[in-house]
Amino acid sequence: MIRAGQFTQLARQGAVILVALALPRLGVGREVIGEWEGLIYLGAVLSFGWLTGLSQAYLTSVRGAGGVVAYSRRVVTSVLLVSAGLLAVAAGAHEWLYRLLKLGTPPAGWWYFFVFLLIQWPSIFFEQALQVRGRAWSLAIFGALSGLGYATAVILPIYLGGELVDALRWLAALAGLKGMGMFGYLYLSEEKDAKSASTFSGGDGKGAVLKLWRTARPLIFYVTVGYMVMAFDPWFVNYWYEDDESLFAVFRYGARDIPFVAAITSGMIAVVLPLLTEDVSAGLQQLRASASKLYHWVFGGTLVLMLTAPYWWVPLFTGLFVDGLPLFRIFLFITVSRLLFPMPVIVALGYTRGLWLFSFSELVMNVLLTFLLVPRMGLPGVIVSTVISDIVNKLVLMAFLFRKSGIGPSRYTNIPLLLLYSGVLCVAYLVG
Repeated sequence: MIRAGQFTQLARQGAVILVALALPRLGVGREVIGEWEGLIYLGAVLSFGWLTGLSQAYLTSVRGAGGVVAYSRRVVTSVLLVSAGLLAVAAGAHEWLYRLLKLGTPPAGWWYFFVFLLIQWPSIFFEQALQVRGRAWSLAIFGALSGLGYATAVILPIYLGGELVDALRWLAALAGLKGMGMFGYLYLSEEKDAKSASTFSGGDGKGAVLKLWRTARPLIFYVTVGYMVMAFDPWFVNYWYEDDESLFAVFRYGARDIPFVAAITSGMIAVVLPLLTEDVSAGLQQLRASASKLYHWVFGGTLVLMLTAPYWWVPLFTGLFVDGLPLFRIFLFITVSRLLFPMPVIVALGYTRGLWLFSFSELVMNVLLTFLLVPRMGLPGVIVSTVISDIVNKLVLMAFLFRKSGIGPSRYTNIPLLLLYSGVLCVAYLVG
């Protein structure tokens, strides 16, 4: 199941990278690409905090909630309703949001992208439900079709001579097909365990979902404040460089997460988090063993990218984004913080109250470092500030976990191996 979850994450994020590679090769200008990246950024700002916090709470509660199908059906439906309300408000205030985020003018057909988000957000919980139920093939097929559909919906209309608005229409159509398949599966699927869907009939089912949202509140607050660190960077670029959509596109291409890192770590956490909830000792052993395996693959891949990027960056992204190469090589250091895992343990143990203070301190550090470094370093200063703040925040969380529970970092982190690979990554940056 870990591999199926990782494959699904790879398919989703790989499709995003494929679109990023295709757009400049299809003759799309940096300004239009900036509009597209602005839509993605807006969607992330609207969704990241509450979706991530709720999904973590869902993974810790789903196995003890009774019938997985009935519970997941109610959760996905509740996410759909919340998404509809949030997107309706955002649609009504879209011009204000664009001004607030320094994104310039909304592109034609922007609301088609909101239709896509309306289904995309609940689908995250649908994928997790398939993973918890052990439906590896269903999850892999759904992930592959979702990724292929996303890439096709954006690339094909533009390849055929259309504009960005045509791609957005296709995305909206894809959302409709995806929604029918997703909800059709949920409502036609039967519970096969002893704890049947009757556990969730009437008020009990609604109460379980309401309890989930209450449990998720501190996590949502923590992740939302934490995401403001990442959201601040694109905002600062638009602010500092006066809404230059062309430069915004360069920054977004350079400061792009490596798809396999997020995919692999998310897939691992989705499996380890429920285990940590059931048996902390076994969960810690599994987390450390899984993380150690990840170090070889993830750091190895990152090192290859660090050393070879000067040779493939321009052929891959074209000369339009040559200025993004230095940003990309610096952003690769974010891998270090991505491979520190205090949060799954903190969530499993329920130490979530007040977590937002750690995110807030990271935000303050990032803002201060950015205003300090950008006048001296330019755009790379934005990336350096983010990397430093993110790593320091993870170290502080590890110290917090040790103080609260006595669980030291060595119980879930292979510290010697992590330090070795981090040092090699620094050498690779200097050599390259």
